[in-house]
Order: sequence, then structure tokens, then C-alpha cells
Amino acid sequence: MTEALELFWGNLSDFMVWNLFLAIIPCALSFILFAKRSPKRLPLNPIWWFGLATFILFLPNAPYIITDIIHFVDDVRMPNVSDNGIIFILIPQYIVFILLGFQCYVVSIMKLIKYLGWLKIIKNTTWLEVSINFVCAFGVYLGRFNRLNSWDLFTNPLNVIRNTIYNFASPNFLFGTILFFITFTGLYYIFKWISMSLVFYWQNRSNQVSV
Repeated sequence: MTEALELFWGNLSDFMVWNLFLAIIPCALSFILFAKRSPKRLPLNPIWWFGLATFILFLPNAPYIITDIIHFVDDVRMPNVSDNGIIFILIPQYIVFILLGFQCYVVSIMKLIKYLGWLKIIKNTTWLEVSINFVCAFGVYLGRFNRLNSWDLFTNPLNVIRNTIYNFASPNFLFGTILFFITFTGLYYIFKWISMSLVFYWQNRSNQVSV
């Protein structure tokens, strides 16, 4: 158990806190950017548009957390980690970490979709949700295999362009992107359904209590 606890704290300080912070950024921005306001139209404020650009750039960081499962594989292969340490410490840690990160992703998209629906900009939201999942799958591939960050688009755009062009010549790029896309899309609709069900339950319960 001691070795598992050391890995637990090491994971927090190594990548979990930082990656979860990056996942929270688009979620937090979604509550600020996509709040209903008057007049009922897209804001003209350049700060809002800068925030929207930041939201788009950081959004792939949320589903990226799923790929951190590779660290779990490395952890369980450590020779001194006991089965109890894996079951009661490492598995719960990774489950909570991944669930929180991906829930940030789902909430971010749901807030965006609800906002665009409120503005009556879109009617059929499925194509937009699928498109977002595909773009994020592409971004996650760049992050996981090319080690690019969201801010590289500003700090080193030529490197981003070079890596993107290079990836199109690699068969692993197409396979990896499609695999991420299928995974993100499937999990997104599962998480979305659960989230909507919970909201519906609590709203009904609150109405029953008030009555």
C-alpha cells in the first residue's frame, strides 16, 4: 500500500492536477461565455470573442484526460505495488480523475449547444456535436503523440503546421483520430444522457418538495 500511496501523490503532482486544471478552463469559460443575456444575439465585445477562441483552443484538453490511462498501465506494472494498492488507491484515483475531466468536456459542449439553441442559430445540434468530437479527437492526437499544447498555436504556429502536415502522411494518424473520435462521441452521449437525467431528477424532486 505504501508504494501505491507514493504513486497516488506522485500522479497528483506530476500530471493529474495540471491536466484537470486545463480541462476545467473550457468548462469554466462556458458558464461565462454562454450565459443568456440581453439583447438576444452574439456579443460584439472583442473580449467575448477572445474568450470564445480560448474556449475552442482549450476544449480538447478535457477529453485528452482519457489518454492519461497510459499512466495507469505504467503504475500497475510497478513491481512493488500490491493488488490492494491497485484496487483501493490507484483505480479509484484514475476513475475520479477521468470522470471529472470528461464531465468538464460534456458540460462545456452542452452549454455551447444550449446557448446556440437559445440564439436560434442552429436547430439540429447532432451534426455540431459530432463535428466538435472529431475536431477534439484531432487535437488530442496532436497533444498525445506530437506533444503539442493549446498555446502552441500562438507561441509556435509553424511547429503546429509542420506536425499537422506530417501526420497526414502517417497511417497511425487516421487510425488514432478515428479511434479517439469514436471513443469521445460514444462517451459524450452516455455522459450527456446521464447528466440530463440527473438534472431532470433533481428538478422534479425540487418541484415536489416545494409543492
